Amino acid sequence: MAEQLAILGGKLAITLDHKDFSQWPIYGEEEVEVVSKLIREDKLSSSHPDPEGPIVKLEQAIMKRWGVKHALAHSSGTAALRAALFGVGVLPGDEVIVQSAVHPFNCLPIIGCDAVPVFADIEPNGLTLDPKDVERKITPRTKAIMVVHWHGMPADMDAIMAIARKHNLKVVEDNCVSQGTTHRGRMCGTIGDAGAISLQDGKLTSAGEGGVFMTNDDEVYMRAASLGHYERLREFDYPKWQGVSGFSFGEKYRIATITAAIGVVQMKYWSERFEVRRENGRKLGRAISEINGFSAPPVPDYVESPYDRGNIVFDPKKLGGITREKLIKALQAEGAKVSSPARKDTRIPHTNLVRALHMHPVFAGNEHGTGDILWEVLGTPEKDRPKYGKGTLPVTEDMELPYNTVHLPIMTKPADPLIAQYEKAFDKVAMNAKDLAKASI
Repeated sequence: MAEQLAILGGKLAITLDHKDFSQWPIYGEEEVEVVSKLIREDKLSSSHPDPEGPIVKLEQAIMKRWGVKHALAHSSGTAALRAALFGVGVLPGDEVIVQSAVHPFNCLPIIGCDAVPVFADIEPNGLTLDPKDVERKITPRTKAIMVVHWHGMPADMDAIMAIARKHNLKVVEDNCVSQGTTHRGRMCGTIGDAGAISLQDGKLTSAGEGGVFMTNDDEVYMRAASLGHYERLREFDYPKWQGVSGFSFGEKYRIATITAAIGVVQMKYWSERFEVRRENGRKLGRAISEINGFSAPPVPDYVESPYDRGNIVFDPKKLGGITREKLIKALQAEGAKVSSPARKDTRIPHTNLVRALHMHPVFAGNEHGTGDILWEVLGTPEKDRPKYGKGTLPVTEDMELPYNTVHLPIMTKPADPLIAQYEKAFDKVAMNAKDLAKASI
């Protein structure tokens, strides 16, 4: 006889405290000490980079870990993306293709370049850019493609890079929320012409705030540095860019020294902590997928593991016709920190709007004239304005995607005991699924 579900009055399957396994970010006395040392020694300004200081050390650590030739620390991931776009030559009036199903921070750097965001649809399984729709959106004004690797799912870089070469376009990779993710063995963020990561709390590389631009291209690096790192330009061997020294073509985007110092400490443990998170995710995914009614999510052949994104798929037919909402509710009652990754349950930060930027009032407009502001800022002629709004991106607008999928929690410390309890919770719900599907809860 199946054990009674917690939602129907039974005992919880998960009793361990998640805080013991899911702390993030992980800061300690090392971070306190390096910050205190900077304050005691009056070394808080980043206007004169010290070759032995934390900013340079952070950049060196990023270059080594990502395997890139150049890294440039910034005040945020958004600023690093702005530098990447400027570095690859995005100019006022250019168009940059990006997906709509993202945070607005992917769009802001495009607009910051006085360029026009052009939204392409997403691939339904990975929720990353659909290369076929990217190619359909190319116009004579297109300068670049901004790829967003989305929460552990890399975009189809083979197809994206082929399209870019065919049409002589640049590729910028937003790797802020997928640090450590690889595409056919290559670190995401290093495949295109330039990339960026974020150091904001919650990201894999955490330092409170901050971001890092990266590239293997000397010209892209120097151009990016000329946007807001005027103090670096005199170091360059190229007279063209050295001549800009003391000046810049944008705002000051330097990282704070304190932030960089925290980042240096965090990078000491980056590989170890990444491996723990990844192994926990894979153990949890494998354990649940062995339960009748659950399986690994479908992924392309360039993805290393189907479990790295933290999703698990359920088959309603094998679980009594249960809905995602009822399944999640029952699992949460068992103590599981699961959630719905469905498009309808995403939100643009600080709003109640679904994460679909092409339907945001800035792009789609409203009765108050909000849609006019963008064109006032950019000065784009009406004939050159892309079409935004509902009905333009059918996959992005499918509010149930990814279908029949549940999102699992991230476990940042060795978590075998908690994983065992999750396995029990999912098995318990599966055993009672037919009754649960009929229950009024």
